[in-house]
Amino acid sequence: MATELVGDPAWVRGLVSRDDDVRREALDRHRELVKAAVDARHWSNDVLRRAGHVWPTEPHLAAEMDQALASRRYHRGQTIFELVGSLWDDDPEVRERYAPFVLLYLVWEGRYPDDWRAPGNNLLSPWGRKESVLRSLARDGVPESIRPQMPDLITDVVRRRYRCKDWMYAGLVRHVADDRFHERVRALAEDGDPVVRLRAEFLRHVAAHPGVRVKRVSWRRWLDTTGKG
Repeated sequence: MATELVGDPAWVRGLVSRDDDVRREALDRHRELVKAAVDARHWSNDVLRRAGHVWPTEPHLAAEMDQALASRRYHRGQTIFELVGSLWDDDPEVRERYAPFVLLYLVWEGRYPDDWRAPGNNLLSPWGRKESVLRSLARDGVPESIRPQMPDLITDVVRRRYRCKDWMYAGLVRHVADDRFHERVRALAEDGDPVVRLRAEFLRHVAAHPGVRVKRVSWRRWLDTTGKG
């Protein structure tokens, strides 16, 4: 099991709230948890430096290391990152139950990118986590509980200015290419922005070839092959 969730995660939904007060409260709580997790990591690293080993033999250092690691697990376990980590859980029921928070994480980037990528709001690289999430969804499939929302999310991504790793959303198409998806793509094909129309055409191509793996170069190759570059 990959996740060690602690407490009620409902407050995390406030990170994408359109109510500024609700969002500010959620962000403050999130930052506090991130800082506490980082402080605990520094604490465990300090114990490691003093002990010279990740598993100290001296009783007092062993006890201190246990406390530092427990603090780190506890505070990380209350963040959205541990909820996102459910995507790699061994239990499919856990993955399905917490999948809405995986979707929420991606919506957070789309709606409030500055908050999403701020150093004080992250434990590791947000771009690396986004890449891991999208790769996992493309490889293993999109959980049933969030599949109906994916066409709208992909539509939002297509309409916005490109962000790091956005190309990986195309890998999700074969898992969500239902009637709703094609309805959204038809609307994109009539968008006033020629780049959006091209992206919509590319998504149609991807949907028509579900057995072909989408790679970083797929978009450029499609443009060259169709003469639309």
